[in-house]
Amino acid sequence: MKTLILYATKYGSSEKVAHRLAPKLPGDVQTVSIMKETPPSLTSYETVILGGSIYMGAIQKQLSNYVNEHLEELLEKRVGLYICAGEQDPEVRSKELVDSFPKSLYEHAIVKEIVGHEYHFDKMNLVEKLMLRMKGIKKSCSALSDESIDHTAHMMAETRR
Repeated sequence: MKTLILYATKYGSSEKVAHRLAPKLPGDVQTVSIMKETPPSLTSYETVILGGSIYMGAIQKQLSNYVNEHLEELLEKRVGLYICAGEQDPEVRSKELVDSFPKSLYEHAIVKEIVGHEYHFDKMNLVEKLMLRMKGIKKSCSALSDESIDHTAHMMAETRR
């Protein structure tokens, strides 16, 4: 079994998740940053996991554009989806997950997971920091969920379509 984890990230959280997820999956697993590399052809992959982070309420355009351009091919694969999302309201976070991917892909996916979030104040500009401070977040933190990452790995490894 060959798996591709294709991710987009602004500050590195989605990348961190991809690298935590990869060793938990069976077979040959490749991680690719769509923001740094040209994604390989999907032909040789049975499984594709797509991950991104929510920034200003939306997933990265590079990932969104890729998904829209390769939707038909993705619908023929075993697919998993994850996002890193720091919104405090669980309903908003859930909506961000649903809205990040086309409906047909979201419904097709074996697992759809919100894997937590991180804030990197050292990498943010002043406006980003001020926006977070208005929400009561005053410093860098990591709240990635090992439980959610493990659940994603388990569902992708165990579920066969």
